[in-house]
Amino acid sequence: MLKPQFAGMFLAAAACALPLRGEDAWGRLTADKLEAVHQAVVKLQADRKTIGRTGPFKEYRANLHVHSSLSHDSRGTIDEILAAAKAVGTHVVMFTEHPAAHYDFFTDGHQGMRDGILLIPGAETKGLLAFPRQSVGATTEGTPQEFADIVRGAKGISFLSHLEERMDWELRGLTGVEIYNTHADFKDEKRMLAAMRNPLWLLSTAPLFRKYPQEAFSALQHHPADYLRRWDELCATAPHTGVSANDSHQNVGLTVRLSEGGKARIEDGAGEKLLEVAAAEVADVVPLAADAKPGSVLFKFRLDPYENSLRHVGTHLLMTELGQPAVWEALERGRAFVAFDWIADATGFQFAAVAGKARHEMGSRVALAPDLRLIGQSPLPARWKLIKNGKLHLEIAGDVFDVPVTEPGIYRVELSLDVAGEERTWILSNPTYIAGQ
Repeated sequence: MLKPQFAGMFLAAAACALPLRGEDAWGRLTADKLEAVHQAVVKLQADRKTIGRTGPFKEYRANLHVHSSLSHDSRGTIDEILAAAKAVGTHVVMFTEHPAAHYDFFTDGHQGMRDGILLIPGAETKGLLAFPRQSVGATTEGTPQEFADIVRGAKGISFLSHLEERMDWELRGLTGVEIYNTHADFKDEKRMLAAMRNPLWLLSTAPLFRKYPQEAFSALQHHPADYLRRWDELCATAPHTGVSANDSHQNVGLTVRLSEGGKARIEDGAGEKLLEVAAAEVADVVPLAADAKPGSVLFKFRLDPYENSLRHVGTHLLMTELGQPAVWEALERGRAFVAFDWIADATGFQFAAVAGKARHEMGSRVALAPDLRLIGQSPLPARWKLIKNGKLHLEIAGDVFDVPVTEPGIYRVELSLDVAGEERTWILSNPTYIAGQ
């Protein structure tokens, strides 16, 4: 335990924060609740069934919105990112570095096949995730629309990012939009953010993050209702492919070093000094080795390692092969779904429109026909919500979905699972666009 004069500091910080909707990350970060979630996830993973995919496409998992040491706010190496991607079953990593004058995010960015993983360079700038197919130089001037036009002119694709900051934006020629962003979800955690202002709270919480690394990281997850509402509005004007944004940086955590005079220097994830206290005051959490010398690292942990961040949520793409042109086609056509795979691997999920022998995958534009149906399959029994034109149309429980379509509209589904007594969003499909005859 921390010394009494420090132990109350993070509690006071949290107590003055604003209340949140439902169960927030702070409320989920207890040993009992994390253990219950862990056991629930283990059971879900054991119960899931393998589903063979119907049709010509194979399924590949992608992570979009990933930062490496090229970005000013990350120290992550490509080797760390590759190891994490392989550990969580990711096939495609799409980088979104912060542009800077000293490098070209395309030509200097991570790209090509490496260790079986496809790397695609890109940038987060002007409110967009931008993935050109050639260098656009140090383009930073002009409006977001002008930049989007430049990316499109460079045979690229782009997605509206961080909707919480730009709910009224409507740009021409975008490929799609983030329908979930991990950082945006984190910013809603008022009590946790208040507590994190005190590094001693992080020290006291470290044992939970070490014992339950994924469950603790994913405690921040909530249903992205505001993002989905805006996405539905945008899809009503033009098709927008929905993708998840990991916003991975691996830059949140603590390092404790021994400094002169028997003090402990506490640093943030970037190595900046946060606090210095007597080493004895944190000895219960940070034991002092007899041979420790000034500068020695006594303790180090991260709240957002790449592995936990990349596993948390992914964008599953339906493609004929693993390659950059196929990624472009899948994203431009909307053949994709978002899944919180930390709960259970969503591989095999299906949602399509069928009429006779014709099958139309997510993202398709389909004419209304007398025998048109929306069908789906899930690796686990789940609660299915059919969303039509942005409104809840019907709900079905089970691992199979089969509903006739009698009216034109924009149809998508949301699936949720019970995780330790709490309903958690699991899968978000892209829509199918049904036009009148």
